[in-house]
Amino acid sequence: GEAGGGRGGEAGGAEAADSIRSVLKALSSERADQLLRASALCPPQPPSRPNVLSVSVEHAAVFLGGRYLKLSRQLPQTAWIIDGVRKCPSSVEEIIAAPVLKAFDAASLKFHSAGREDVDVRMLGLGRPFMLELRGAHRSALPAGGLEALQTQIAQSGVVHVRELRVTEALVQSLIKEGEDGHCKDYRAVVRLGRDVSQVELDALGRQCPVELAQLTPLRVLHRRSHASRPRSVYALRATRLAPRFASLDLTTQAGTYVKEFVHGDFGRTSPSLGDLLGCEADILQLDVLGVRP
Repeated sequence: GEAGGGRGGEAGGAEAADSIRSVLKALSSERADQLLRASALCPPQPPSRPNVLSVSVEHAAVFLGGRYLKLSRQLPQTAWIIDGVRKCPSSVEEIIAAPVLKAFDAASLKFHSAGREDVDVRMLGLGRPFMLELRGAHRSALPAGGLEALQTQIAQSGVVHVRELRVTEALVQSLIKEGEDGHCKDYRAVVRLGRDVSQVELDALGRQCPVELAQLTPLRVLHRRSHASRPRSVYALRATRLAPRFASLDLTTQAGTYVKEFVHGDFGRTSPSLGDLLGCEADILQLDVLGVRP
């Protein structure tokens, strides 16, 4: 038994030695070397050019909210450029943006607002809600009194004032946009009429409110707005006689109402118009926004 076990062990050892010699012989062949170099078992060849990894780090956007007043009838809300030609030297956005970008050391900003007024319409009262989205800002806050100093600096323009300026949250941006159509807007207009009118006739206008309007897209904005009929409401109207053919109108309307077209009718595209209600031609001389409210 012992002799047999010894012979079995010797045979097993010989077989193991033969296997090792076979493996070594196979590994020493040129073909095996090529296979190993081409396989994932060997480290890859070093790249001929170094790999470059670029990392960009940017501060999260900073949001400022407030209200602006526009005191000029020759100032658009944003840059007014047609066919590459600037129509006005500045805008509400640019007057506000310049000192804010510098104060927060920001790369750029986006301007958001609850609606907009025409270039020849003033924004008065408590102002129009707006928000600034600052990108690439190196400062997320200003020292005590910094925001008030910005308001003072903006007011030095003489045509734009900002109030209630504060750092706010991005959520307010969506609230501004979502709330545009739900706002009421207060206006004051000076109008010229095609005939002499009495204060009694003007007083009767207020008793007809609310007035439901059907407004086709005005001719003056048809080049940039889709052609559609929009139902709008004039909730309140108070007219004051200034002269036999001139009157001042205080109106409260649904957001999105074209007040100029309500006055003159836009060649019948707004119905009824002020002229329809008074039975004469009517035209608007000047318009102010007095308030934007829920």
